Amino acid sequence: MVALAERHREAVREIARLQELLEERDQRLRRMDGQLLELNQRRQDVAKRVDDLVAQIVLLENQLAPARD
Repeated sequence: MVALAERHREAVREIARLQELLEERDQRLRRMDGQLLELNQRRQDVAKRVDDLVAQIVLLENQLAPARD
């Protein structure tokens, strides 16, 4: 009977430890999800700026092309 009680206590401790590890993992995943969202937004912002710069270059080239002819 004593061995059974000890095994139960060990199981309860192990469950508590695993729950703590699970919570830490969930917190880490939430942080990483937030970072991923932020990085995706930055990537989209950079892509838009590059597209805008390319459009400006094309516009300038088109404006300068008649002057070169």
